[in-house]
Amino acid sequence: MTDRQIIHGRLQEAALKITDNFCYSCYKVVEGQYCPDCRTDDFMRHLSGVGVEYGTEWVIEHLLTTRLTPVDGEEMFEELLDECYPEVKIGEIVYSVSQVLKKMDPLYFQMGASENLQHLADDGVLYEYGGEYYQMSDLEEMLDNIESA
Repeated sequence: MTDRQIIHGRLQEAALKITDNFCYSCYKVVEGQYCPDCRTDDFMRHLSGVGVEYGTEWVIEHLLTTRLTPVDGEEMFEELLDECYPEVKIGEIVYSVSQVLKKMDPLYFQMGASENLQHLADDGVLYEYGGEYYQMSDLEEMLDNIESA
């Protein structure tokens, strides 16, 4: 199993922990494995104050978007460039490499920022979900708090 699969599994477990079984036929929250009225075991997930839906993906999305802040990929790439390369001097004016690249070739800058995010996700520093990237350390802290509650 990859780190991403492990984290996604933990997210699914957290989603199950913070939600309740909901019987759509009887339209009520149910405790246990079966609805006491209709005996179904085909439950939706109920998240108090948010809603009801089948599956856990919507709960995971809710967790990530309400409890974590996505990273700013451009800012991270700017910091990387500025740490790796010296400033550029044109006449008497000094520019950071990130400023120059962003102004001179914005498409390449965007590509570089995207590739940087993907590499950080591949290295387990970031977690990608729904096109957004989150710090793995923040995500693990959130999951630890849910698991210990």
